[in-house]
Amino acid sequence: MCSFCVKTIPDFGVEHNIVSCPLRMSQYCSYCAKYGHITIDCQAKPNFIEPTYLEQLISPSDLIEYNIITKTPIYYKVKEDQQLLEIKDDDKVITAYLISHSIKIQKGHTKRYVLEEYAKLNNKRLVYIGK
Repeated sequence: MCSFCVKTIPDFGVEHNIVSCPLRMSQYCSYCAKYGHITIDCQAKPNFIEPTYLEQLISPSDLIEYNIITKTPIYYKVKEDQQLLEIKDDDKVITAYLISHSIKIQKGHTKRYVLEEYAKLNNKRLVYIGK
């Protein structure tokens, strides 16, 4: 028995190593679409980006099956006193925006984090537009 399943199934009688562990290999990660770990342990966690097009809400297999190639924009409702800040999801564009607004990036913070904090402080709804 391996160190992975000994905690979960202590009386599992099949000898094996962690590489061929049936319990570990049955776990599925929906982030990277691979077996062998769960989403909380995934090294390829995606950054969440609000959908820009309705077609992003349809599964890729259905897009292919029904030959959907359109891009229908989603228009977000913004509170009356709130401004909409749409910015391209690109590090260079985010950096340029921060520089043009004299916003300094503090050590230990990412550009996206700084931009999101700026949006909160200035009552703006931040929407990332696809690359």
